[in-house]
Amino acid sequence: MDRHSSLALLVEHFGSPRHKGALEGADVVMPGGSPECGGSVVVYLKGDGNGNVQSLSWTGQGDTISMGATSIIAERILEEDLSMDEILNLDYEEFVDSVGREVIGSRTRHATLGLSTIKAAIRKYQKDRLADRAQGTPT
Repeated sequence: MDRHSSLALLVEHFGSPRHKGALEGADVVMPGGSPECGGSVVVYLKGDGNGNVQSLSWTGQGDTISMGATSIIAERILEEDLSMDEILNLDYEEFVDSVGREVIGSRTRHATLGLSTIKAAIRKYQKDRLADRAQGTPT
């Protein structure tokens, strides 16, 4: 994608974010970021118990890069029906390249805020499921 297309995509996702809003009944509610570093998000994740994402949404405030990129990654995860392991294996650098490194510039932390928070939510989900199994609690 050229610079103009990358910028247009970020601005479009910022103006009309995908999958934004609190998710009732989420298994994990994971905050991430901070207003000082370009934004903050809260990721809402519901797993299907078999290593897949059943539902995913987010809320947040921040600049065009952090909010636009969070919308882009949420949409990609859900449209491509990525498993939790596939999400954990997503490469930050490849994601920044796909969004547009020339538009992101030195603000890679802004661009990866959503992805890193989604990964943290998945790790918490997986850790909680292991703990539930160890205690004999149904997942």
